[in-house]
Amino acid sequence: MPQPLLRVRASLDLTWHYAAGSHFTRFFEALRDDGLILALRCPACRRVYLPPRPVCGNCFRRMEEWVPVGPQGTLRAFTVVHFPFLDPTTGQPRPVPFGMGLIQLDGADTTLNHYLDETDLGRLELGLRVEAVLREPRQGDMGDIRLFRVLRP
Repeated sequence: MPQPLLRVRASLDLTWHYAAGSHFTRFFEALRDDGLILALRCPACRRVYLPPRPVCGNCFRRMEEWVPVGPQGTLRAFTVVHFPFLDPTTGQPRPVPFGMGLIQLDGADTTLNHYLDETDLGRLELGLRVEAVLREPRQGDMGDIRLFRVLRP
């Protein structure tokens, strides 16, 4: 006979901070200050990376050309999560269910993993158009993109 789970309630004081680095700092500042989603373009193969990174994964060239992408894009993969967990960006429990998607923003060649406003698997399909919904006021972190709203034809 299985034993019941032991539950221990505990509060943690998690007050540390970490640096976003130069690329994510610029990304977060543009998102916060102007509501723009920026990506980096490779000078050789012209591939546009979001999230931004300093080196092209194809050419291994340093990237310095910032370009705006989105705010609309295409849903490339999705799931609906039904188990509770702590959101790593807030430290708070994430309400369930919630949709997650890999979104390829217009103008980008890579995808961004983010929350969706849809939680019904029957209403989600590959290729759906989505649009970023920004938080107000914005704070300069990934939460400034609250979620992606599914655009219905």
